[in-house]
Amino acid sequence: MLLTGHRCAAPGPTRPWTPAVLALAAAATVVVVPLVNLPFLALQQTWGMLPVLTAAGWATLAVRLLLRPQNSRTTGVWIMAVSLLSWFTATFGGLGVGLLLGLTAGSLAVARRPCPDAAG
Repeated sequence: MLLTGHRCAAPGPTRPWTPAVLALAAAATVVVVPLVNLPFLALQQTWGMLPVLTAAGWATLAVRLLLRPQNSRTTGVWIMAVSLLSWFTATFGGLGVGLLLGLTAGSLAVARRPCPDAAG
């Protein structure tokens, strides 16, 4: 359909698994990167619990994305906000990897358009 709206393909998964998995991967990256001794990184900033709290935020939002898929746009905006915040709180967003994973997850969640029910 051209310029007439969103056309649904065959019925598939109704939950946004891809953004949720990417958000969980971003959380894991932010927690693991400060623990690894990288020779090319002169100073690793680990400000106590901030990377753990950032990862907990991503994990909570990923679970919320799966439990309430109808609110995926709002949750996606919050995932992107945590991603941008991770630049300052979690070793530059897990050396940029966690930041990019989180931004990708958030943008996929915002862009998600579920298919309308066949009955309604």
